[in-house]
Amino acid sequence: NGGALAKALQMDMGNSALLEQLVNTNPRLQQICAAALEEPYDEMLLEHFLFLRSAKRGEYVEAYSHCERACACFQQIFEKDTSWSMPALHTLNLSLRLAAAAADKELAASGVKDSKLQEAARVLQRSFQVTITDRSPLPVSKKWGALGVINTLFKIYFSINNLRLCQNLIRAVEGPAFPKALNGETVEGRRFKLSELVTYKYFVGRLSLLNSQFTRAERELSFAFERCPRHMTHNKRLILRYLVPVRMALGVFASAQLLQKYKLDYYIPICRAVHAGHVSAFEAELAKHQRLFIRHGSYLLVERSKLIAYRNFFRKVHELHADKTTRLDVSTFKRCFNATGIEMDVDEIECVLANLIYSGYIKGYISHQHGKLVVSKGNAFPPLRDVLGES
Repeated sequence: NGGALAKALQMDMGNSALLEQLVNTNPRLQQICAAALEEPYDEMLLEHFLFLRSAKRGEYVEAYSHCERACACFQQIFEKDTSWSMPALHTLNLSLRLAAAAADKELAASGVKDSKLQEAARVLQRSFQVTITDRSPLPVSKKWGALGVINTLFKIYFSINNLRLCQNLIRAVEGPAFPKALNGETVEGRRFKLSELVTYKYFVGRLSLLNSQFTRAERELSFAFERCPRHMTHNKRLILRYLVPVRMALGVFASAQLLQKYKLDYYIPICRAVHAGHVSAFEAELAKHQRLFIRHGSYLLVERSKLIAYRNFFRKVHELHADKTTRLDVSTFKRCFNATGIEMDVDEIECVLANLIYSGYIKGYISHQHGKLVVSKGNAFPPLRDVLGES
C-alpha cells in the first residue's frame, strides 16, 4: 500500500506519540529495525527514524544527513520495485528538500557557506533518472511519478538560483517517450495529478519569461491559474504575480476586480498607466514598488512594460491627428511629453522611437533630416501579441 507507506514516512509519521518516544528515549533503533525488516529496508527505516529525531531536536544539519541516507536507501528499493511505492518516494523527496533548506539556515547562522539544497538536488537527480527512464508498460510506468520529482527539483533550482539545470528537466518531459498528458489528458487509463500539472506549468511559465518566450509563458501560466482550485488563493496569487505582467506585455490588462480579489492592488495603477501611455505615472509606481518586484523576481519583467507605455503614448498622439498622417513631427511628441510632466529633448525622444521601431512596436522610420517620424500607412502600431509572438 503505497499511500499507507507514504503516510508512515511523513515527518510526523502520523503518530505523534511514537515520535515523542523517539526523541525522549534512546531505544536501540538499529537492533529493532534489523529485527523487524530485511535489508535495505532496515537501514532506510533506521535512517528515517534518526532523521526525525534530529529534526525534532532542532539539529537540522545532522537531520539532513540522515534524511539523505534514507532517500538513498529507498532509491535502491524503488529502482528494483514496481511503481506502487511512488507516493513514498515523493514523501521522502519532500522531506529531503525541507531538511536541506533547514540545514542551510542552520549553517548560514553559523557562518558556514555550504549548500545542502545543492546536495539534495544531486540526490534527487537519481529519483528523476529512475522515473524518466522506466521501461515498464505505460499504465504501470514510473514515468507517471516524474513530474512530482521534477517539481521538487524546480523548487530547489529556483531557491539556489541555478535555473540552467531546469532546461534538462523540460527537455526530458518534452521528449517522445514521455506520456503526452501535460494538459490533463488521460493516456492508457492514467493521468498526472492536477496539483503536479499546475506546479509544473507554473515553473515552466516562469522559465519561459526568463527566455523572453512571452506567448508560451502566458499559455503555461494561464493553464496553472485556471486549473488551480479556487480555494488555493495563495497559489493563485503567486501565479498572477507573473501572469499579470506577461499579459500586459501582450496587450491584455487585468481588471481591477481581479487584482483586488487576489490582493495584487499594486498592479492596478501600473496597468492603467501602461494602457493609457502615462509614462511618468508608470515610472512612479515602478519606483514605489521596486523592492517588492525585486523580491518576487519580477522587476525586469514589469520594467519591460515601460516600452509598452511609450508605444501606447506615441499611438495616442498619432490618433489625435484627424487625418492619421504618416508623418509626425518629433517636436510634437516633445510638447506632449512636456504636458505630462516629462522633460525630454528631441535626441532622447528619437532614441526611444528607434528602440520601439527596432523592437517592432512601431512600423516606420525616423527622418532625422526633417525631424519626423514616418510610420506605415496600414499598421503603424501592430498588436503586441504579433510583435512578441513565440520566441
